[in-house]
Amino acid sequence: MGLFTKNKNLEIYAPVDGEIIDLTSVKDEVFAEGMLGEGLAFEPANGEFVAPISGKLVTVFPSGHAFGIRSKCGVEILLHIGLDTVTLDGEGFDVKVKQNESVNQGDTLVVVDLEEVSKKVPAMQTPLIFTTDSMSGRKIEILKTGKVSKGDLVAKVS
Repeated sequence: MGLFTKNKNLEIYAPVDGEIIDLTSVKDEVFAEGMLGEGLAFEPANGEFVAPISGKLVTVFPSGHAFGIRSKCGVEILLHIGLDTVTLDGEGFDVKVKQNESVNQGDTLVVVDLEEVSKKVPAMQTPLIFTTDSMSGRKIEILKTGKVSKGDLVAKVS
């Protein structure tokens, strides 16, 4: 591989153990209708969420329910844990990172008390969105469906 050769594909890994669901089946029209961008979603099986890509944390919501990560190639993802979880104001979320930090794929972002949090919100469905502004003509390819383990390769952007 030459010194200046760049891999133009961005690989995306499962941020949590669980099951991949189609974004259109998320019980929130903002995500289901792709208003924030294309992507996929997860039904989490446990509460440890890790970075699906390496990059810079451009957004870490104080409530711990959502994280924006910008990859070196400029693609930004939004990981939104649960629906209406912002209303909990951080209750049940143990955030392990800070905004503007760099993370490696697989680094723990947050540990969520799924049992407690799921009693207080409509669903724990977790959308992973590729922000429209950052995609600039790139395409998403979903590589896996159904059950996944944290760290499984689930999609790529080219």
